[in-house]
Amino acid sequence: MSTPGPAMNPPLLRNLLFALLIAIFLLWCAGSWAGMPLLVEISIWLGDALVMAGAYLVPTATAALVKSPRLRQVALINVLGGWLIVPWIAAMALALKRDDLA
Repeated sequence: MSTPGPAMNPPLLRNLLFALLIAIFLLWCAGSWAGMPLLVEISIWLGDALVMAGAYLVPTATAALVKSPRLRQVALINVLGGWLIVPWIAAMALALKRDDLA
C-alpha cells in the first residue's frame, strides 16, 4: 500500500516548465528566421511571464521546500497579495519562520 503523494511531483513540473521554455524559444526562433516580428514579440512576452511567475511564487515554493506547517497560509497570502511588496515579504517571512526558536 502506497501513501498518496503531492498533487504534482517536482520532476513532472520541471519537465513541463522545461517544455514550455523550449516552446517559447522555438517560437522566437521561428519569428526571427521568418521575419515575423509579432511571433518574436509574443515569445518575449511569454518568456517574461514565465520568469515573473517564478519570482512571484518564491515564498510558496520556499514554504514547500522547507516543509513549513504554514504552507496554506503562505500560499494564500502569496496568491492574493503577493503582487504587492509588503504581502510578498510577509509571505516570505512566514515561510521561513522557525517554530523551534520560540
